[in-house]
Amino acid sequence: MPTASEYDRLINNKWKDAQLPEPTERQAISGAKALWRKATGKAFKGKVKIVKRKNQHTWFKRGTRQQDMVVNPFRYSHGHIEQGWQEIVHSIAHMAHYKLRPSERPHSDHQLNLEAMLTSYALSDKFKKYRG
Repeated sequence: MPTASEYDRLINNKWKDAQLPEPTERQAISGAKALWRKATGKAFKGKVKIVKRKNQHTWFKRGTRQQDMVVNPFRYSHGHIEQGWQEIVHSIAHMAHYKLRPSERPHSDHQLNLEAMLTSYALSDKFKKYRG
């Protein structure tokens, strides 16, 4: 199980230095698809929509025949907006980890490495086209 200092070193400190604008709804949808493709090596087959309630996490939409995804570009938490891209990357890392390693617990070493890889990708020039 990774420690808090490992999360800080590999993920959180990178976001502290980043000055990214909030994603638009279109950027959040296309960025979520790109992050999923990077994490799993496959395109996301379901529909990707923006959440209806602003306190929802980016996650799989339950109750649909085909697995769909809802994305929250600016999630509210305790009265303030959390950083959009950081929240999206964190949630996509959990979702992909769940699909790739369903028997493994969340916040494992594999999930940490996956989130670190997605964080580096989201902050790279290759991802810039999704950030606007």
